[in-house]
Amino acid sequence: MLFDQPYYLEINEARWAAAERIISSLPAIETCIDAGCGPGWFAERLAKRGLVVFGFDGRAELAEEARRRVPRAIFSTVDIASLQAAAFLPRADLVFCFGLLYHLENPFAAVRSLYQASARFLLIETQIAPEEGAGFRLVSEGQNETQGLTYHAVIPSRKALVKMLYVAGFNHVMRYTGEVNHIDFIDSPSRRHRREIYLASKESPAFPNFVPEIQPVTPKIDYTIKP
Repeated sequence: MLFDQPYYLEINEARWAAAERIISSLPAIETCIDAGCGPGWFAERLAKRGLVVFGFDGRAELAEEARRRVPRAIFSTVDIASLQAAAFLPRADLVFCFGLLYHLENPFAAVRSLYQASARFLLIETQIAPEEGAGFRLVSEGQNETQGLTYHAVIPSRKALVKMLYVAGFNHVMRYTGEVNHIDFIDSPSRRHRREIYLASKESPAFPNFVPEIQPVTPKIDYTIKP
């Protein structure tokens, strides 16, 4: 399985090191949804923390593999971007969504479903399009089990993601500024980082290594031709 190859294991270890620190700082978390669970790599670690874990994936074969690998958790097949997704999801203290949003054709619909499933917090890691405004990039993906269901995705910029989270209903959106030991999270002279971690909350907390993001203004397009 591609998910078991060194590249994916390396980035998952880096993600989890940061995620575990974050989750440890969240108060009274007992239940968790692993959104886009794949074969259950994160679900296994979430369950080992003593959380009641419900995982879902858009690919039935991955949900089945996760069920085999993590028998203590519950898994289902759900397309998070579908209009019916929220009806199939339970509510949990924490919705954990790493490595999913940037594989979707309709990330806004997914964010709305994730909001409905979140009783308190949404912890989300995603690629960020390098747009200055609230824009998106339509990209073509490889055709394998690690990619989206349609092999095309709409990737939001930072401002677009923050705006979607606020519009969906979250009261607070915070961006993680702590260390994630992987090249995808680190700027270099020749390459900007492409992944970021956010915590969206229905409460009013302050957490270490997070900075608040204000809701961006997204006016209508001005089609006036300037002289």
